[in-house]
Amino acid sequence: MVNLAHILSNRIVAVALRASLGGYLIYMGRDFYADPLASFRRAARPLPHDPWVRHVIRVLACFCLWGGCFIIAAAIAVQILDLHGYVLAIELMAIATMAAWLLLPKRPDASAEDGSEIESTRRPK
Repeated sequence: MVNLAHILSNRIVAVALRASLGGYLIYMGRDFYADPLASFRRAARPLPHDPWVRHVIRVLACFCLWGGCFIIAAAIAVQILDLHGYVLAIELMAIATMAAWLLLPKRPDASAEDGSEIESTRRPK
């Protein structure tokens, strides 16, 4: 019988799982930051178009992006380089912050902020 805990304690498997989780969070955070209301437009119930909703979703997307960068950096530091400690945690938070800021997609134009660009693409010209 295969012991699952023994498989998951392998360094290569642990790094691969954490890197895939971090990569998915980065992908999801970039997608939601670029267009915060994209997945809600396809939902059954319409989302209220309050200006604060877009900003809250964008802040949460930034946190997901930062978290993905932190997970990948921590996996490399702890699993591969075998580093530990409080100083490392502060350094990893700083590295993740810089990486997240570099990975942020460009903010859309002001016309895309109010949704007018999206509506103009749907209307025939």
